Amino acid sequence: MKNKFLLLLSLFLSFGATAQKKELKTAEKALKKKDYAASSDQLQLAQPLLENAAPKLIEKYYYLKAAALFEDGTNSAQEELAGEAYLELLRFQKESGMNKYGQKAAEDLSRIVQSAVAKGSTLYNGQKYKEAAQKFELVYTLSKKDTSFLENAALASFYAKKYDQSISLYKKLLSIGYTGITTQYKATNALNGEDMYFNSQKDMDNQVRLKLASAPEVLVSESRTGNIAKNIALSYIAKGDQDAALKAIDDAKKIFPNDYTLIISEANIYFKLGNNKKFLELLKKAIELKPNDPQLHYNVGVLTLEQGYAEEAILHFQNAIRLKPDYSDAYNNIGVSILEKTKPIIEEMNNNLSDFDKYDELMLQQKEVYLEALPYYENALKYNEKSPEIMKTLIGLYELLEMYDKQKATKSKLDAL
Repeated sequence: MKNKFLLLLSLFLSFGATAQKKELKTAEKALKKKDYAASSDQLQLAQPLLENAAPKLIEKYYYLKAAALFEDGTNSAQEELAGEAYLELLRFQKESGMNKYGQKAAEDLSRIVQSAVAKGSTLYNGQKYKEAAQKFELVYTLSKKDTSFLENAALASFYAKKYDQSISLYKKLLSIGYTGITTQYKATNALNGEDMYFNSQKDMDNQVRLKLASAPEVLVSESRTGNIAKNIALSYIAKGDQDAALKAIDDAKKIFPNDYTLIISEANIYFKLGNNKKFLELLKKAIELKPNDPQLHYNVGVLTLEQGYAEEAILHFQNAIRLKPDYSDAYNNIGVSILEKTKPIIEEMNNNLSDFDKYDELMLQQKEVYLEALPYYENALKYNEKSPEIMKTLIGLYELLEMYDKQKATKSKLDAL
């Protein structure tokens, strides 16, 4: 009885192996005829029979499955599935020691990766950021050495306003120790003087030794780690999660304590939170880093004026004008700052309504302030000729200063708008 059972088992295993070979052979024939659907159908029939199959049959199954999905690169919709199938084959080969289809699998996988790179770049340049991110992430999934494409995917996700995805990808880069540091080997061609780049220092040194190249250089790029930390913060800002953004900025500043973009980003968060003191503090720090940015000087002037420091504000507005001579808003705000001087004068006038001599003296002081502010408002209008607000201010000043011809001319311009 025992012998009969062993015989039946042997017959069953033999039948299973025969069926496996038959289905795989049929699938292989269909693949050669480029009948990919038929090949996939046969593979589905063979799949349940593979549990106890020989490693060479399992390897063949994995290869045929990947090749049927790949369709010789003609079906881009299945690139991801085909790529994953080739990875499955390569994993099995590594575990089993089989390698009959290793070279062909590597070649096809490389074609899929290059296709994804090209499509991702085209989509990105066409501002189709969501789709570009998917292609760039696929490149990394299929080729872990291409970590820079994971950074590309994170950036594309940010532009696609997929901020959670962007944050997740950037954090993944940090977790795998990605730095983005690249090394290039560069020398000058001895024949034509053009730059030459080499795959390794050994290749470059050989060319220099043969006097085919000169002036060798090893160019090492800066680490991208700080930029990644900064981009995490910017993603949180865009998402509206200000607390998380501030923490991310704080982490990023540990790497780049004087990064201008980080400082401005942090300043903008504090502005949104209504913390003008911190906002002003950070803007002043930003000015130290970029002293020739007129917008920064202007913004500091506005905040300083709001806090009641008119003279200090004027200095910042003047710096803005020095850097941008046609800065209409800066001229206007110098006028506003100067007019702040009239507040105590008007208050004193109200307290001396019955003292006509004192009142007249104060009126003269008031006019002197108006005359001081006037040219700044006139320059503001010069560089912003259609501003009704500036015109209205000038009309009022001209009236107070009894410049009726200018008042009339400015009113005509206002009416003509």
